Amino acid sequence: MTQTIRIAAFCVFCLLGITACGFFGEEHSEIPGFKRAAAPVRSASVSSYPSTAEQWVNLSRTLYQEGKYLESIGASQTALHLKPEFAEAFNNIGAAYAAMRLWDLAIQADQQAVRLQPTMQLARNNLAWAMQQKLLEKR
Repeated sequence: MTQTIRIAAFCVFCLLGITACGFFGEEHSEIPGFKRAAAPVRSASVSSYPSTAEQWVNLSRTLYQEGKYLESIGASQTALHLKPEFAEAFNNIGAAYAAMRLWDLAIQADQQAVRLQPTMQLARNNLAWAMQQKLLEKR
């Protein structure tokens, strides 16, 4: 029964889309466009629906590798809904924004990841790279 409810909820979530359903409150409003940029997760990668924040982050990583950046952001946002202080989810969001060359959003997400987990070298590297790319594009 729990699996059926989870699948039904996920289907509604996908049909309405993250941006339309207001699933997320303003708890992540420190990242401009956070709600606006998300897309519902629709991927052949989904064989069973995640139930933990860690599983959503893993799905986010897979979607990113498939080039489905908005869906990757949506999966990471779901992880953050379940675990609001999840640095890896913010890092994945930053990586997806960087892949779309949205440097300001990437920088803000990476800064949040570093703030939550200062020893996370990947987030620190992503932050430095996004800042460098932003400067290079201004030239």
